[in-house]
Amino acid sequence: KPPGYNYTRVLVVPKTKYESVEWIEEELPDLPTAVYTVDDVFAKLTVPMNKGHEAMVYLTYIIDHYDKLPDTVLFFHAEQFAWHNNPLLNDGDSAEAIRRLSDDRVARMGYMNTRCHHDPGCPDWIHLDRPDVDLEEKKKAGEEDFTIKVWRELFPGERAPPSLAQPCCAQFAVSRDRIRETPREKYVFWRLWLMNTELDDHSSGRVFEYLWQYIFTRNYQYCPAVHTCYCDGFGICFGSSKAFDAFWSKVQEKEWLKGETERIDSHDLEGEPNRLGNMMHQVTKLEKDIDVELRQAYERGGDPFNRLIEAEKYE
Repeated sequence: KPPGYNYTRVLVVPKTKYESVEWIEEELPDLPTAVYTVDDVFAKLTVPMNKGHEAMVYLTYIIDHYDKLPDTVLFFHAEQFAWHNNPLLNDGDSAEAIRRLSDDRVARMGYMNTRCHHDPGCPDWIHLDRPDVDLEEKKKAGEEDFTIKVWRELFPGERAPPSLAQPCCAQFAVSRDRIRETPREKYVFWRLWLMNTELDDHSSGRVFEYLWQYIFTRNYQYCPAVHTCYCDGFGICFGSSKAFDAFWSKVQEKEWLKGETERIDSHDLEGEPNRLGNMMHQVTKLEKDIDVELRQAYERGGDPFNRLIEAEKYE
């Protein structure tokens, strides 16, 4: 789109009767929304069956609005703060992510997973080629449910990949044009699969968590560089992958040291009376360095040129 183009948006959110989404109106009062209450048949917006977690809502929105989509469709969960949100956006704030998310990037790329960090989900994550005895059930819950049989049911006639990957956890933005590259009938087909599959609510939803990147990009594995996602996607630019990695190492070191100071007891300090104080001093120094570098990254991201030089070379 030309510079300054005024993109149209909608925020699509699944919720239960007892979940509050007041944060949306409070934080994003001008943003059009489509909030689906999945367990209330009398709600203004609901779904034909409460199954498949957020996938049922996402597919239902696309099916019902296929001919009247805005430029950008934002698919998010009901919680404002969650562990899987980006920590550099106000400590995992969905409202901040939505405000800063680049419609230009979505229009150019077609699809944007809004989680920048790769773990969990990348690199190769859900393995369709592994024997059952080698599946990593503890680390990758649900992998045992995503079988070759499931793939063939969802994509008949298409070759199954060895593995599927993208950052978790089913929050993303898609352009109108990219949604419409797939016929409406396919979305209807996938929703019917959700309704009819023997997999339960959680497992069937988990299947789609690692399919959206294939549906919208035709890539089995879709793991954009973390620094590019932050910079081009949200305007938080560190300058390069190397610079971001150095910054993130400080974040991880700070978290490790804080954990150690909380676990340490008097027996650990025998013969090292200054150890705890030194660790706390190191934490304070790291926090100051992190705050300065993060503030600089936000400032750097305000320049379109800086965002351009960290953007991917493909579309």
